[in-house]
Amino acid sequence: MGALAAALALLTITVQGQDKFKKRDLKDRVEVAGKIVCIGCTLEQREGGADAQCTLHAKHAQGLLLEDGTLWTFVDNARGHHAITNRKLLGRDVKVLGWKFPKAKYVELWKYQVKEGDAWVAYDFCKT
Repeated sequence: MGALAAALALLTITVQGQDKFKKRDLKDRVEVAGKIVCIGCTLEQREGGADAQCTLHAKHAQGLLLEDGTLWTFVDNARGHHAITNRKLLGRDVKVLGWKFPKAKYVELWKYQVKEGDAWVAYDFCKT
């Protein structure tokens, strides 16, 4: 009987924990501007120099470097994967519209624009 009571208590705690956070909504999106960089190479070049080994393991996964020096990682999903892996974006200025997860320094992409000269051009996911 003790094991059953413990299992029920754990189930109750788990269900209560799931109600704690609400799912993100379209109105929660924010725009963030920065430059697409290789996360590992950027960390290697910073004070303390991380041993990122990005050629061997992360394959030069790309993230977003903001003007203030913070480095954001893209959520690797259907939309974010192209920003992480598309080498044509490396070093380019972008404006990202999506959801920020500040404590984790992750941003989930909804869409983004790439700077072409003085203009901002919407990136077309369908063409990748």
